[in-house]
Amino acid sequence: MSMQNNSFNLVQTAALLQRRWATILLFVLVTGVAATVTVFLVPQHFRSAATIVSANPVLADKARLFNDHIQSLYSFFGSGDDLDRIYGIADMDTTYKKLVDEFSLITYYQLDTDSLPILRRKAVLRLRKDLSIQKTEQAQLKIIAWTKNKELSAAIVNRMVTIIEETEGAIWQKNYELAYSKLTMSINGMEQDYRLLSDSTVKIAGGQHELGMANMQTILEQIKQYRKTAAEFKLATATKPAVLYVMEPGVPAAKAERPDKAAIIFAALIAGFIFSCLLVLLNDRKNMA
Repeated sequence: MSMQNNSFNLVQTAALLQRRWATILLFVLVTGVAATVTVFLVPQHFRSAATIVSANPVLADKARLFNDHIQSLYSFFGSGDDLDRIYGIADMDTTYKKLVDEFSLITYYQLDTDSLPILRRKAVLRLRKDLSIQKTEQAQLKIIAWTKNKELSAAIVNRMVTIIEETEGAIWQKNYELAYSKLTMSINGMEQDYRLLSDSTVKIAGGQHELGMANMQTILEQIKQYRKTAAEFKLATATKPAVLYVMEPGVPAAKAERPDKAAIIFAALIAGFIFSCLLVLLNDRKNMA
């Protein structure tokens, strides 16, 4: 009996929807028109993406310049940890602030009526919504930007890649420069010690004189080694290693990808059909009551 009632209800429902097809069709058409107008009024957004991989930081060692075999011992590409380091640099507020300032994003986002620091902060938050950084299963980093200007999207992702390179490259260069500076100071100190020892050794004789000469020879050997190492650091400073490799640079999109007009209109039509059917059934139920 229950199965018969259910079958009867389904038949009644189908019959009711068939009788009210004009109402359902009208509702679906109105929904479709509203969705169409809306998607064409919403600003279009263009997508650009850059794909990068990390370089192996081992190759940043100054030994790479003086050992012909070191690059054959290590991969050119870094590990997941190296990619995490690049991700961390990309996700810093400092990186976003540079992008905001360089591309005048405060004006782009039409922000005003606040002090400059607050406007910059608001622009950074807006940019974080429009720019995403994703790590892929292939140990790559994908930087994606959505803006209303296709050239701007490509410029932002490419500039972020450059900022990452500059930031990490500057760290290596600073370390090399610091090491070179300390070595130079040590060399100057040893040269001063050598001159003082030389002056005093000339005035003495016997065992003390021989000891002084031996100390002078030791200092000369140290100075020679320090100068060689300082020269290596100076050369390493001038030849910065690769920080990352760009697998795919950002290019302007051929067409806008947001909003997806066809998908939104189709979804609106389906939703309109379902909602209108429910509305018809609910209205009939109220009339029956």
